[in-house]
Amino acid sequence: MTASVFDSPMFTKLFPVGEAGRLFTHSAELRAALLVLGTLAKVQATRGDIPEDSGFFIHRSAMEVQVDPAGLAAGVATDHSYVPALIAAFDKAMEAPEHSRFIGHGATPQDIADTALMLRLRQLLSLAEKALQALPETNQSAAVLAELPALRAENIHAAFANDADIGAEIASALSLGTSGDTRQSTRTIAQWLTAAAQAAAHHPASQTQPSPTAAALLQQVQTLNGTLQLSTLAPHASLAETLHLPQIALGSLSLLQMGRPTSH
Repeated sequence: MTASVFDSPMFTKLFPVGEAGRLFTHSAELRAALLVLGTLAKVQATRGDIPEDSGFFIHRSAMEVQVDPAGLAAGVATDHSYVPALIAAFDKAMEAPEHSRFIGHGATPQDIADTALMLRLRQLLSLAEKALQALPETNQSAAVLAELPALRAENIHAAFANDADIGAEIASALSLGTSGDTRQSTRTIAQWLTAAAQAAAHHPASQTQPSPTAAALLQQVQTLNGTLQLSTLAPHASLAETLHLPQIALGSLSLLQMGRPTSH
């Protein structure tokens, strides 16, 4: 069996995740990070922090470059972050050292990775909202949906807390909220996803208890969320997200897919 049922073509019908599956791939992660790097360069060029031609060259290149995730493995093992290796690969692919030396100028790897994660979580919440709305309304599902506007406003944001001006401009360019505590925000989002999973697992009108499949998956989501909530100290906090957040997210979306009414 695969390490995760969500990566398995054999389990795709038993544990469906719909469009959410594409958000937790290396392709999506790197594409989001490149978008952040390109936006950062464009903002910095406009502000005069880096040469204008370099900023716009980086911005354009970020939308075109292709990076092989396997080529980042050695760097990730050393740095515990994919961003330095991604910047190095981006630099090499650009073949323009006079411009590429400004990639990620003044930003930390965590700034880039966290903002990229927020872009994917924004899409995930939209998919979760749509799936919840497809369920016949119950008090529990209605309560979870009612929490979503405030959740988005407070927890989907850029992550440049050490430079509020840059953070605000990047947030505006990417349609994110202003900078916030990313570690706390991801845990709040995971808690909401777990509540959505609970609403979905007990939802089918013909059942008073979740199916064995849904019950097992809900237990996993709740357990991993509990572990994630306790992992608050750096550097363990961001590593815990890497290990647990994709499983919580896809587990919740899978339960929402399972809870949808079937047509006859």
